[in-house]
Amino acid sequence: MVGFLVMYASKGVAQDREESDSTNYPKLLHKAYKERTLVIQDDTVAYRHRWFLPGQYKLQYAGSIGFMSVGFGYAIGEIYQPALFFGYLGEHFGGSKNSVFSVSLKNSFNFTRKALFEYFRPYGGLSITWGNTHNTFRKLPDYYPQKYYFQNKVHFSPFVGGELRFDIKGAYFEGFGVYAEVSSLDAYLLEAIRTKYVKPYMTLSLAVGATLYLR
Repeated sequence: MVGFLVMYASKGVAQDREESDSTNYPKLLHKAYKERTLVIQDDTVAYRHRWFLPGQYKLQYAGSIGFMSVGFGYAIGEIYQPALFFGYLGEHFGGSKNSVFSVSLKNSFNFTRKALFEYFRPYGGLSITWGNTHNTFRKLPDYYPQKYYFQNKVHFSPFVGGELRFDIKGAYFEGFGVYAEVSSLDAYLLEAIRTKYVKPYMTLSLAVGATLYLR
């Protein structure tokens, strides 16, 4: 009898919590963000049904992926955070004679599991960027000597940086962060290695950005 009452009370509390959560989101998003529970060997695991919805939205200036770029990302565990960015560089938006559209898969890895000094988290990673303009090519054209130019269609860009993240108390948002990064391109690094005219510091690029974290 006691066990039945405990089970009934627990069910009531869970139902009340679910109904309370449902008031925090529009009806359109309720099913996507509603928390569900799964019991595996007496352990209760909470998860989101629509796990594929991004939990992070980003805006970045510079950083070898476009003059300005927007993106969305995910947190996989406490370390890995992949994000997909769409960047643009043009004559009226970045001072370039050519318009360049880019798509970047940015792979970030936190150096610490917990934030330092409560707010700061250092990280590093590698971006894979695909650029598209009238003079980008994946394979060197025949009219160029072999190894005369480095292909400029796909680039690998290592980076290191840090983010200051602040919590937000709201129905939809969990936090807000600002970050800065130092990155480089594989082509620049190659030129720094094989020539004496390009110095290592000349290959570096600074980026700043902001992240909005959703619940």
